Amino acid sequence: MATGASTCELAILLIDARKGVLDQTRRHSFISTLLGIKHLVVAINKMDLVDYSEETFTRIRKDYLTFAEQLPGNLDIRFVPLSALEGDNVASQSESMPWYSGPTLLEVLETVEIQRVVDAQPMRFPVQYVNRPNLDFRGYAGTLASGRVEVGQRVKVLPSGVESNVARIVTLMVIAKKPLPEKRSPWC
Repeated sequence: MATGASTCELAILLIDARKGVLDQTRRHSFISTLLGIKHLVVAINKMDLVDYSEETFTRIRKDYLTFAEQLPGNLDIRFVPLSALEGDNVASQSESMPWYSGPTLLEVLETVEIQRVVDAQPMRFPVQYVNRPNLDFRGYAGTLASGRVEVGQRVKVLPSGVESNVARIVTLMVIAKKPLPEKRSPWC
């Protein structure tokens, strides 16, 4: 979980409405906040299996908020009751939960204000694959995790410390002429 969430700005914590807040929920919440994730969406799923009970949703929400008091940082925590199986409150408002007037899960994901500060950070490009089809070409595939990369840029390879220049940037077999910030380049 930590590896997958290491570059995220938002976490969806899925809670089974029949079981409530579990140790795994607490653990994933702690890991998320330790990774600097400030936006937590608590998706209380399987509401269909508890007859879309408002009381169940309210109890789980209260239990989670009580637990969340011990989490570090100033967190943005949002709750959505849903049934993934039935599609209730996933992309459209549920007719089975008229007591819930908040946003759907999709609406929350589309409207949360996340900070895009990765371009201001130092360039980080974890290499996932080295492409060497012949002796004249060596390409490095990966995802630009932060910062910017441009042709001619001096880069340092870690942990060896070897330095080199970016000769060209290829993304989906197109050679880039400009620096690549937010569009994460698969090839450098």
